Amino acid sequence: MPSPISMASVDLVARLVDVNVFRGLCNLNAIELSSALSKGKLRETRPIEISNLTRAFDIDAEAEFLDWFDDQPVEWGDAGFLSDLSSASIRRSDAAEGLRLLTDLASPGSFRCWEGRMLLYLDVLLGREVKDIDDLYADQTWLDALSAIQHTDREGYCESVVMRWMDTREELGVTMDSNADARILPTMEAHQSASDRFHRTLQTAQVSELKLLVGRDWTDATAWGQGEWNLGRLLRNGLPEA
Repeated sequence: MPSPISMASVDLVARLVDVNVFRGLCNLNAIELSSALSKGKLRETRPIEISNLTRAFDIDAEAEFLDWFDDQPVEWGDAGFLSDLSSASIRRSDAAEGLRLLTDLASPGSFRCWEGRMLLYLDVLLGREVKDIDDLYADQTWLDALSAIQHTDREGYCESVVMRWMDTREELGVTMDSNADARILPTMEAHQSASDRFHRTLQTAQVSELKLLVGRDWTDATAWGQGEWNLGRLLRNGLPEA
């Protein structure tokens, strides 16, 4: 299993996506979609931001998508953005990147966390060891997490995360004396805050209009999302039935 230290510089991103907004964007004529975004006309359709999660500003999310759009050698037609994108003669990774950028425009926010810390949070939630990167992003891991959160008290969960972190430090023979290590209290507070936001994110994902798409920073966007909402699968099969 990769150590938390070796994974700490890479973020896991758990993005909430409003499926109705996303469907609407995917079904728009691609040229009309680009034009509307360039003029800021779709900002009112973007879901209301969840304050304790992260999300790009409207203008930044629009600019990122438009930069990607302008770089694609695609002859856009009238079938709709996703349909045209799925049949385009471009690399699947490039096509999926366009979808990933579009999810941000249909998202109320994302939970971001170092992968090393995410292993801890999932271990506590699931009651098992998340063994490696494949397990961390596996469909079943996130199905289990969404199920487990329904029976998990938030305050008790956050306390359990901190206790597991403390126990692990003690097992490694690392001091818990804040006088000897000034980072202990800030790290403890960071775990409390992050595990609280993670719990709230999974609870919010229970809303029927939302889907949770989990992916990794700096990786092929075809791997983003799980199950029928995996971005690579959307390119192959289109949007799932409502």
